[in-house]
Amino acid sequence: MNGASPPDPVMLAPGDDAVAVLRALNGDSAVVLIRPGRDATALAMARAAVAALARERAPMRINAVEPGEGTDAAAIAGAVAYLAAAPAVTGQIVTLR
Repeated sequence: MNGASPPDPVMLAPGDDAVAVLRALNGDSAVVLIRPGRDATALAMARAAVAALARERAPMRINAVEPGEGTDAAAIAGAVAYLAAAPAVTGQIVTLR
């Protein structure tokens, strides 16, 4: 990275439609923060949407960070910064526990 701050992640709240949120993204790259609180089915759908829509929206890169309850903010920021700066990474989810 060039010392600049990474872009803010796109927040995906528990009640959000993951597909609609990801399809509305613009730009060259986006990192989605999958907030804790989704039930198992909604979480599986959000995870699947990241990979599928990264392929659909190429060459835009779409990645996600999935923190657990109580995950340290510095760990989240580090994962977001990594994904924002990794030009060959798309459709991936970094899970933090």
